[in-house]
Amino acid sequence: MTTQENPKSILICGESGSGKSASLMGIKDRTDVLYLNCENGKPLPFKNKFKKKIITDPEDIIDFLEQLIELQDEGSTPYRFIIIDTLSFLMDMYETEHVLGARDTQKMWGQYGQFFPRLMALTAKLDAFFIFLGHLDSFLDENEGMMKYSVPVKGALAKKGLEARFTTVIYVKKMGIKDILKGVGGTASNLLNISDREQTKGFKHVFLTDSDKNTIGGRIRTPLGMFKDDELYIDNDVFPVLKRLSEYYAED
Repeated sequence: MTTQENPKSILICGESGSGKSASLMGIKDRTDVLYLNCENGKPLPFKNKFKKKIITDPEDIIDFLEQLIELQDEGSTPYRFIIIDTLSFLMDMYETEHVLGARDTQKMWGQYGQFFPRLMALTAKLDAFFIFLGHLDSFLDENEGMMKYSVPVKGALAKKGLEARFTTVIYVKKMGIKDILKGVGGTASNLLNISDREQTKGFKHVFLTDSDKNTIGGRIRTPLGMFKDDELYIDNDVFPVLKRLSEYYAED
């Protein structure tokens, strides 16, 4: 683990309409959640008690986290969970606000490349769970003959990908019930609950905790042994995942 990886952070990736936002419903009634909206104030699709802040400049997040670190040093920890929605829009915003139109674009692209490592270094200093949401792009790698998936980013960050900074990267996907059950051996686990409504509709939004045959070219990663083989597909609910993550590192 590098010094800029935070084991108490998670990246949830998915295409539009896959269930990224819905995965936050498990913590909707908590008052210790800070929701940093990077999508022009676009509201979440459910009522919640989150403390909300609309981000118009990525550097504002840096300043805000530094203030929270100071509060923490003084013994105050107002937020248990901090959500950044979405990482994709945040990086696009940095390009728009700080790179495009700059006198020295080469210098600003360098700062663009350093912004995300700076952000992750600050998350590691705060005693809070960080939940990043990210849009997922797909493209055909003709050399390897497979689809590749990643959170879009530009410059030097694109080579390794933003995902490399996380210990836990989970994909969220809309899947047919039959395919889900086939992938977990025919029986739902404690982390996978299929409702009567989902059975009737024939599909469910799920988290992928590991790559399956359709996401071999993706960047899903979870700590070794944190999920069992029959937990390949689980409910798209972030709270049980954070609980499992906390338990996993508590064993160290």
